[in-house]
Amino acid sequence: MIIDFSAHIIPRHVGKILIKKSYYGPIEEGKEYTFTYPLENDDPQYRLVIMEKFGVDMQLLSPTAPMLLGFDDEVSEIARMTNDYIGDICNKYPERFMGCALISLLDVESALEELDRCAGELGFRCVTISTNQNGKGLDSEEYHPFYERVIKYDVPIFLHPTNWESYPLVDLYKGWMALPIFGWPFDTTQAVWRLIFGAVLDKFPALKIVTHHLGGMLPYYSRRAITVAESCSPLKRKLSRPLESYFKQIYGDTALNGGPLQSLICGYAFFGPERMLFGSDYPFGPPEIFIAENIAGIKAMPIPNEEKGKILGKNAAKLLKLKH
Repeated sequence: MIIDFSAHIIPRHVGKILIKKSYYGPIEEGKEYTFTYPLENDDPQYRLVIMEKFGVDMQLLSPTAPMLLGFDDEVSEIARMTNDYIGDICNKYPERFMGCALISLLDVESALEELDRCAGELGFRCVTISTNQNGKGLDSEEYHPFYERVIKYDVPIFLHPTNWESYPLVDLYKGWMALPIFGWPFDTTQAVWRLIFGAVLDKFPALKIVTHHLGGMLPYYSRRAITVAESCSPLKRKLSRPLESYFKQIYGDTALNGGPLQSLICGYAFFGPERMLFGSDYPFGPPEIFIAENIAGIKAMPIPNEEKGKILGKNAAKLLKLKH
């Protein structure tokens, strides 16, 4: 069974709202919201054709967190509209689609209400939040009630990277798209780092954190991180256990724009066969690359077939508590 853990979706009617404040800049009046590529991405029948073509049995449908950029008071309504649309699809095709709820922590009370609605009423199996909340770190104490509620429902948190604006050289446009290409993996890394050193994973050891794009910088720099954490007294005093043990709460999807073999092997060395999940990042690239090459890369890994099966679907099925 192949489960795509990170298949994104933006309903077209929500996209029409997003064009007003697109984080890619102003879009000409009358133009479609280009980040919904392809435009049929919100059509479940279109998705089923793609899934059949490339052998994907199920998709976990998640919005992309940066779609909330530029909005403040409206974020809760945008999230609710998107989650409603996903819920409808999952109800109509329960064997092919599951829901991952979009949650904004800008208003924690609203976040808790939406979490209750999605996990309690709509049956969503996962929640997605941005790696920073308009510049505020995920270790902020005001978010603790959210983590407590997540544990109550026993659903994983899918961290989706987002923009940050403190470094002009990686500006979206002046930096030639360096921010989403390289800045987003960094933001994933800092989010996990703050969850560890901000004691969130100590206070909430039952949290299950899934990182987009195979952990950002964590797999490549894990040895460097461990060495510094063990030798730097201020860091070491922040940890109640070895840094490596915190990594055991972290999962990573394989959404690497096709999943090149060498990158997958690096991720495997960090996550192991139990905490690695197939994820395509579809529909933000050609399915022949984002889905097919990704699956081919996993199948080409020099590991036992049993472990390939875990990465392609069994790990996700366990994490999402699929009975079949």
